[in-house]
Amino acid sequence: MFPIFVEGSYYLIRSRGKIRLKISKSGVNLIDSRKFIKFFEKTFTKRSALENYDIIHLNSHNETTTVLLKLNAPKIFVLHGSPDYMDKTNCRFLEDLFSKVDAFVVVSAYVANKLHELCGVKPDAVLHHGVDTEIFNPASYPSNVAKKMLGIPADKKVILWNARMSPEKRLETLINALPHVVKELKNILLLVKTRTVNKSYESKILKLVDKLKINKHVAFDTSWSSLIRMPVYYRATDVYVNTSITEAFGSLTMLEAMACGTPTIANNASSNPEALGNGGLLYDNDPHDLAEKLLRVLTDNKLANLLSYKAYKRVSRELTLYQDFDPRVYTVKIIEWGLKKPADISSLNINAQSLLKLSAGDGDVIFNARSLVVIW
Repeated sequence: MFPIFVEGSYYLIRSRGKIRLKISKSGVNLIDSRKFIKFFEKTFTKRSALENYDIIHLNSHNETTTVLLKLNAPKIFVLHGSPDYMDKTNCRFLEDLFSKVDAFVVVSAYVANKLHELCGVKPDAVLHHGVDTEIFNPASYPSNVAKKMLGIPADKKVILWNARMSPEKRLETLINALPHVVKELKNILLLVKTRTVNKSYESKILKLVDKLKINKHVAFDTSWSSLIRMPVYYRATDVYVNTSITEAFGSLTMLEAMACGTPTIANNASSNPEALGNGGLLYDNDPHDLAEKLLRVLTDNKLANLLSYKAYKRVSRELTLYQDFDPRVYTVKIIEWGLKKPADISSLNINAQSLLKLSAGDGDVIFNARSLVVIW
């Protein structure tokens, strides 16, 4: 249910009845109990086998997916995860899945190349994640108003880190860089917007903050924020930092920050360079290099303004949720599938990247001429 509250509810309203939801893995204990999930999967599997779908869009593999793969309908699988640490077991799974779907789609050229290198799987298409620039844009909130809404003093220089609290996100790189920044600039606030998925890693980070004696410069925000609330954070920020060492396509939060015109710095690793493009600065996975980049942005208004412009242009020109597209690019083999015409898909008024937006995470999307079904 968490993905629906954060992202899906907004698009459910906008779809005007074209989207209907089937939910599991909701974040609610009762619903997430093994007994409930088994009941849900059994019930949905029976119903799904009776449906006459035009296309089945999959993002994960479970018992329901196994049944859906057997249905007589074209199938698209979209891999949202990073293959950086793919092992032989993962490769065999993807190879098997690749043989059972009509189109295998990934979200970056980096992932496509990595999959081909590690597993011999050559995806049918690359479709980048998109950002809803109707929500995320520089005009969403004035910077001073956004800071006031978050209770941040107007004179504070804000560094934002927004990701789940997990080891591969490498928050410690930014924490270790902060003392070097604070040495030069005293009015610094690192805002860590997060949700904890790894308690031991969270404990490690908190101990590191204490050890470096930078507590007064770090604020942790673990509150839940709706999709339309997040631009407040990005617009209150002077520089956004992505420290992750593995991503399928940068990170969606990084792209959202860029869409809001926030100067952005990313780790030169995995797919981050591809996602960032010319819209920001890269650092070489080193706290000292990151500190140097941070000080450049925070002390040079001309550079900050240039990066703000480049970040916004990178997303608005190439990575928007509503940009024009040819449905055949996404469905890849739509003509071979024997559908009447591409309009059969576009008549849903939901474009390819909208589908990816709705299914970001552990979701499956199944849609026909009248409806769209999302499974979490």
